[in-house]
Amino acid sequence: MRIHKEIAMNHKGQDFFVGDIHGEYDLLLATLAQCQFNFECDRLFSVGDIVDRGPDSMKCVELLQKPWFYAVRGNHEEMLLADEASDLARIHRNAGGEWFYQCSVQEQDRLKVLVDAYCPFAFTIESKFGNIGVCHANAPSHWSALQTATLDDIELLQDCAWSKKQYQQVKRGEVFHIDEVKFVIHGHVNCARVTTNVNQLWIDTLMRTRRLTVLSAQQAYMVIA
Repeated sequence: MRIHKEIAMNHKGQDFFVGDIHGEYDLLLATLAQCQFNFECDRLFSVGDIVDRGPDSMKCVELLQKPWFYAVRGNHEEMLLADEASDLARIHRNAGGEWFYQCSVQEQDRLKVLVDAYCPFAFTIESKFGNIGVCHANAPSHWSALQTATLDDIELLQDCAWSKKQYQQVKRGEVFHIDEVKFVIHGHVNCARVTTNVNQLWIDTLMRTRRLTVLSAQQAYMVIA
């Protein structure tokens, strides 16, 4: 398991960010076409939860092997990786994950290997706008805490994949800053529109609107600038 991955600047094309995909493979491709996404030189960064609920979770996991697609680990990936006898696996079945348990044991193992190998908890992406952080749920107040985290930092990693605390704080009108990064992009919270804090954006609009939010790095920067 890799906790954090540094991503060098894209000198050939644009970087884009997409909210929780949840198995909506065809909708993803249609949305990318609308954005004129160039598969030869652009990159797409997912905020996690690429699986469950939608019709094509398998195809979405296979995207992890594409050179243009990157995804952090969300709570649905955490559930997929759980031991089948655990409470988390039981929750997964009832949260859109039944497709996974209909796969053979060999196929389940293959999918787990892909998710574990390709989905860290966080990215730091170098860009001309400054370093962009990506994690599914909460971000630490100092971004470097994720960049240097170990498996012993259990509470930090759980917050990164599961917590809605920061989003709820923002909805109550609280304002705070994530230090040591230009801005951070999140999913996880089922918002009706892109929601912002000082330098955070939540872009998980699928469940509320049936639309995937895809923002270029420039669009995301302009939202919080």
